[in-house]
Amino acid sequence: MMWDLMQIRLKSFLRSVVLKKLNVRSFKMIKKLFILSVLFVLGCNAGKDKTNIELVQGMMDQESIKAQDWDPKNPHSRTMRTPPAGTVPRGYTPYKYKKYEADLAEKNLKNPLAGVFTPQVLKEGHKYFQIYCALCHGAQGKGDGQIAAYMPLKPPPLISERVKNFKDGRIFHIITMGKGVMGSYANQIISPKSRWAVVNYIRTLQRKKKAEK
Repeated sequence: MMWDLMQIRLKSFLRSVVLKKLNVRSFKMIKKLFILSVLFVLGCNAGKDKTNIELVQGMMDQESIKAQDWDPKNPHSRTMRTPPAGTVPRGYTPYKYKKYEADLAEKNLKNPLAGVFTPQVLKEGHKYFQIYCALCHGAQGKGDGQIAAYMPLKPPPLISERVKNFKDGRIFHIITMGKGVMGSYANQIISPKSRWAVVNYIRTLQRKKKAEK
């Protein structure tokens, strides 16, 4: 009986020792795997100056030429070529009215900022007006700009009843295409939205004159 009890205790002891060893080994194995995983993740990010390891090198090995590099395969050995006729930048809509089509523009163009006289819109309109318009038309749109006195054909006052009766589309067209001796300002005020902001600012000058009366 005593011998049997000793055997049972011995087996229990040996079993506990084996389990402890297994637990220690498992913990060490998990620790090693964790360290390897961390090193692997860190190795994937080689920094901004180095490329990461790629198994498929097709994208890395392709021939790539920068915009202004020399390229013997192209005419004149230039990488950049003249765009085909009719090409327009993405998001750009060509202006379809000719300079003499002010009536059509006035009839068909709709001001996307109609009734929008927020500080942001008026600030933008004021900025471009002071840069490009005030020199001839005057800071208040009275036609008394700094160079107006030296012009044989005086610029019209923008606060006059005649201009006040113009629809927004006509004023936008004149800014875009010019009129008479006034040239186009489409290249100076590139964004159509900014030109519409100028239209709105002119309307505020006209309202200011009416309020002064």
